Amino acid sequence: MTARRFPTRLHPGWARPMGLLLLLGAGLLYLATLDNGLTPQELEGGDLITHQYAQVQARPSNAPGYPLYTMGGWLWFHGLRGGIRLLLGSAWPNPIPILSSYSTLWALIALALLYAILLHLSRGPAWPEGHWPLAWLLTAFYGVTYFFWYYATTTEQYSSAVAHTLAILYLYLRWEESRERDPGRGERLLLGMAFLAGLSLAHMVTVALVVPPLLAVVLWQEPRLLRRPGLVAAALLLAGLPLVSYVYVYVRGAAHPEWWGQGSWNSPQEWFWSFVSTAQGREEMSWGLQPGAPLWANGFPELIWQELSLPILLLGMAGWGRLGRPRAVLLWGTWLLYLAFCWVDRLGNWFQVILPAYPLILLGLVPWALAWTGRLRGSRPWLSRLPWLFLLGALLWRVDASWPQVDSRDRPGDTGLARPALLLDQPLPQGAGLFAEQADALGLDYLIQIWGIRPDLQVVSSPQAREYLAQGRPVLSTWQVAPLLLAELPDGAGWRLQSQTPDWVRLVPADQDAPPLVPQVREDRAVGPIRWLGYAGWPGPTGAPVFQREAGDLDVVLFWQVDGPVSDAWWVSVRALRNGQLLATAPEGRPAQQDSPGPVRGLRPFTQLPPDTLVADGYRLPGGLAADELWILLYRPVGSGFQNLGEFRVRLEDR
Repeated sequence: MTARRFPTRLHPGWARPMGLLLLLGAGLLYLATLDNGLTPQELEGGDLITHQYAQVQARPSNAPGYPLYTMGGWLWFHGLRGGIRLLLGSAWPNPIPILSSYSTLWALIALALLYAILLHLSRGPAWPEGHWPLAWLLTAFYGVTYFFWYYATTTEQYSSAVAHTLAILYLYLRWEESRERDPGRGERLLLGMAFLAGLSLAHMVTVALVVPPLLAVVLWQEPRLLRRPGLVAAALLLAGLPLVSYVYVYVRGAAHPEWWGQGSWNSPQEWFWSFVSTAQGREEMSWGLQPGAPLWANGFPELIWQELSLPILLLGMAGWGRLGRPRAVLLWGTWLLYLAFCWVDRLGNWFQVILPAYPLILLGLVPWALAWTGRLRGSRPWLSRLPWLFLLGALLWRVDASWPQVDSRDRPGDTGLARPALLLDQPLPQGAGLFAEQADALGLDYLIQIWGIRPDLQVVSSPQAREYLAQGRPVLSTWQVAPLLLAELPDGAGWRLQSQTPDWVRLVPADQDAPPLVPQVREDRAVGPIRWLGYAGWPGPTGAPVFQREAGDLDVVLFWQVDGPVSDAWWVSVRALRNGQLLATAPEGRPAQQDSPGPVRGLRPFTQLPPDTLVADGYRLPGGLAADELWILLYRPVGSGFQNLGEFRVRLEDR
């Protein structure tokens, strides 16, 4: 009986369809883990949130602006969002996964380029299109490494930098192949490399670290290029052409001085040159060593072999020498520049060059795998399969290790928009300025500017609030920071606070002091000098369209007036009853009541109300929509207890 031999070729014509299947699988994996929320820390600043604002508003990103990347992101976001609205009929699609999918697009381009490079390096008589099983496994392995996977599913520009670097390398390999066989095509590829090299100046500058070894290798292989001034001039022109995109940065910045950020500039030109040469950018590329800092700071270089494994790292680097001397010089030269950058800036953005370094290391595995299988295929076919089993095991190991860390969908910590969504899902007047504490203000601004909810509203600072008030425009504040806003207004004493909702208070002129609402149900009941004149009520906010919290809360605004001086602090307790019993929410069991040390969360206590002044006083009752009766108590704290002063009850069916 003849033993079955390992096949010499595994359908070499399948290289393209298997590559498409690889990209489809990677795309589905990235979409399943795509970022769809924001943590409070992400809203505070950083590249992620900066890129989101830039791509939605077509504004310059963080320095030096990433003009071409940002303009592409603007087209991607608005085109994709418009398509979703048209196909799904959704007026408010979540912008976060749409913005994150722009990184996914570049990640898939990077994987396609890596697959093509690996096919090119593994071509031979038995595999005229390239050894697709080897290329498939290596590309899939890189696609699930932690850093690449994470940046393929979040709003960052790093996956595009990987694609950019691999595109330069791919053109070099095609130029190397064509330079003698088809000189005309070789010149076009050379000019393409020049354009991509110059593009790094309008994209991520660290991509340019591949350019010095690339230039050295090209001139080493074709020294006659220096004797062709026309070609050199064309290459220089194409390398400088991407810099024209900075006109976009200047034009958009000049039209929107509010985007300039912190600093003082006398003209758009002064701001522009300060922006493109920002200290932030210079610091990222400057000496980052600190006295006493360990050489292994910030996880470098342990992270490299933790992600790739030590065998893959060592075999990959050793395998560069087996790819041919020019390629080895290019890869080793790039790697040494990457290492120098990491060592100098290991406390900063050193991972910018780790991302493209990983696929360069994987290229060195190609000659080892081909040599092993070629040598043992005939004599020991079972041993020839070891490289594939090793790579398959490495792929499964990396998926298992990376997935829990990189899954950005529905993270428990994505609470940055939860409270702002509730604040915005309330009856707020058209064109109002909103003043809130920083965490709320950042979330509100994101929902207004990026999500497009209530674009008539604007988050304002205290100077902007002063301008709004001077123009007669409504200004609202969350009740927690309303005293701060009054203190920062030069004429704060000329304004009074009235509840707009349980969360928002509105500034009204002291000489008018009229509440922004009127009672839906009018009453006229008094307890001593305090008179209750009625209430208005509506369902509490659910956070729609950001999320849909279960409806059930009842928002109530009470209307008070005093007939004379009130000497003691009177508290208010508002409770929701059903069949005479206090309601409680399930499963939390929170009582459907809220207490306050006087109207407007105690900001306008009864003791400070002038006689005959009407004040609106807001409350939120958990689960109160199921109530059939409101129970309003007035009481006074006494020692560790309290003294009831009076109460009002009203049937909600009477509304």
